[in-house]
Amino acid sequence: MTGILTSMATAPATLPRRVFGVAAHIDAGKTTVSERMLFVSGVQYRPGLVDEGTTVLDFEDEERERGITIHSAAIDLPWRGSRFTLVDTPGHVDFTAEVERCMRVLDGCVLVIDASQGVEAQTETVWRQARTRSVVGIAFFNKLDKVGADWDRSLESLEKRLGVRPVSLQLPWCENERLVLVDLLHQRVHRYDDGRAASKHESVPWPDSPPEEWILARYGLVEALAEHDEELLDLFARDVDAPDELLVRVLRRVTLANTLMPVLGGAALRGVGVEPLMDAVEELLPAPEDVPLPEVVTQSGDRRMLRLDPGAPLGAQVFKVVATRHGAIAWVRVWQGSLSSGDQVRNSRTGKVERVHGISRLAGSGEEQVDAALAGDIVAVKGFKDLQTGDGLCAPKESFTLPPWIFPAPVIGMAVEAKRSDDRDRLIEALRMMSVCDPTMTWSIDEETGQLVVRGMGELHLEILAHELKRSFGLEVALGKPRVSYRESLREPLRVKEHIEKEVGTRHISVWLDFELLPDAELVEPEIEDRVPEDRLATPAGRVLREHFETSLRSELSSGIAHGYPATQLRVRLHGVARGGPAAPAGQDVPSIEDFEAALSFAMREVAKEASVCMLEPWMRLEIHVPEDCLAPVLGDVQAAGGEVHDVDVRSDGATIHAKAPLSNLLDFATRVRSLTQGRGVASMQVDGYRPTTAAP
Repeated sequence: MTGILTSMATAPATLPRRVFGVAAHIDAGKTTVSERMLFVSGVQYRPGLVDEGTTVLDFEDEERERGITIHSAAIDLPWRGSRFTLVDTPGHVDFTAEVERCMRVLDGCVLVIDASQGVEAQTETVWRQARTRSVVGIAFFNKLDKVGADWDRSLESLEKRLGVRPVSLQLPWCENERLVLVDLLHQRVHRYDDGRAASKHESVPWPDSPPEEWILARYGLVEALAEHDEELLDLFARDVDAPDELLVRVLRRVTLANTLMPVLGGAALRGVGVEPLMDAVEELLPAPEDVPLPEVVTQSGDRRMLRLDPGAPLGAQVFKVVATRHGAIAWVRVWQGSLSSGDQVRNSRTGKVERVHGISRLAGSGEEQVDAALAGDIVAVKGFKDLQTGDGLCAPKESFTLPPWIFPAPVIGMAVEAKRSDDRDRLIEALRMMSVCDPTMTWSIDEETGQLVVRGMGELHLEILAHELKRSFGLEVALGKPRVSYRESLREPLRVKEHIEKEVGTRHISVWLDFELLPDAELVEPEIEDRVPEDRLATPAGRVLREHFETSLRSELSSGIAHGYPATQLRVRLHGVARGGPAAPAGQDVPSIEDFEAALSFAMREVAKEASVCMLEPWMRLEIHVPEDCLAPVLGDVQAAGGEVHDVDVRSDGATIHAKAPLSNLLDFATRVRSLTQGRGVASMQVDGYRPTTAAP
């Protein structure tokens, strides 16, 4: 790690910025692309290789052993007068929440796609997350030197599976039995030698008489762009060659509007195509000033947008918390103002003021200490004792709240036991800390058996958790057999109108509630609708309470309705809330947040007595790649598991099965696929939704 980031630690803050992520399906070459970016930018002296375990961004032992990215890692690097912050995200479905956290603080992304496979399952999930957060992207078709790579088929998969309109900025070309890239935008040819470790890049202008295929491909690019700009359309109609500056300006505008998705390609392992990709990031992806910043609610209940102004009061957000032997480290995006080592900072969730003990730029397993971070920066911060993902950070005299971050609930659980019986208390404390760091991991103590149970997004997720317990906390643990995490919902709508009058400790609670619980099979996570009239909560205290409705209701539903399983497929409509009763004058009697939450808890106990509750189990969306001669037995296994086969795509390099099946019948599915295909098949799955079941315990 020596030499990493030495040039960026003191880089001028005024350099043009790009904060972007690299995301993909597992094994598409995402980390290889990222490592090559570090190499060609001069940050790394030699390219890190996944197969050799020498990567900078996959810096944990478990990541290097498995050859996959588990945790997102960020690093600053220079590129042609700009400053990039690159975030490498996980590709395995079990770590989708890690991608979700990153998408909330990224300005743009590069989607890496295996050109021999096209868009795959996790690519769809990543792009859906990106679009939900208004993150725009460019596509990079990797592994163009691989047998079966198909540019046109990959373009079709982008359009069909992601719903985007792709536009090729390059044309892959064979020249003297070598892959070269024809730049259609700038009319250049990118050539590379065959060196695996450090391919040399040569960029030359098109020849005076280029092949007809090049001319036609550029014509198609200009035609696609001309649809979105009158000046370019006029030049195109008059058959006048448009200047590069105009093409780039139009292309950037349609990229930021998500009207078109630019597509480039290469073979990252050999270094092919990485420099043009980085140029495209600089030219086409948004700068921090191009994207809307989060909206906050002030202490008086007013809403306002944060602004990219280093001179304004601090407005920052925690997007990840990491537990280490030396205390917690928070990954923070500074949206507004600045953050310096030694500053006093208020946590907007807890209201507590704590001191920043250190700030560093992120560089995989290394770090560079810095004095301050400015608006637009991503940094690691030390010194906080109580931080959670999504927490807002502001100046001590300021106070605001941010919308809650909602993560998918765990789908699988395992018993976990310390191998040394006297380590149980340490294990409980470690699980508590890790659940703060990972919003998709939960734990509990079985009331009947006293067993500790951990829950996560899949078997790999929990296996990594066991490794983390050993690495970070020195705890040897044993995991039990996987078990499905079920859900609860209602069979019929239910309207609740309750005046809760209770004594809680030394407090007297008197709160009136009016809400509906409506089953909706189309929903995966509960949806909260605030229908309380504006005049009922018109005071500053009322507006602040309104901002807590969603967090409070979701927290209550996570404990279930009748059986303790998280509630889902529910639409919750809150119609009224008042202190003392429904006749309280509008805007006058507003309960405290604590009283509202306590009353809600009592009301849900009454719901459990009269509601018609149904149990649900997770159904998974499967994508299985198998040799054609193994297709029949794998299809038979899917059907025997109660699955539904939706599509089978047979190609020259094998078959791809798209199916859905209940998770309870898939707990050893990956092993079964490997057995049925003699190790040649690969299966991936992710949650598709929940369906009624009678199998729940």
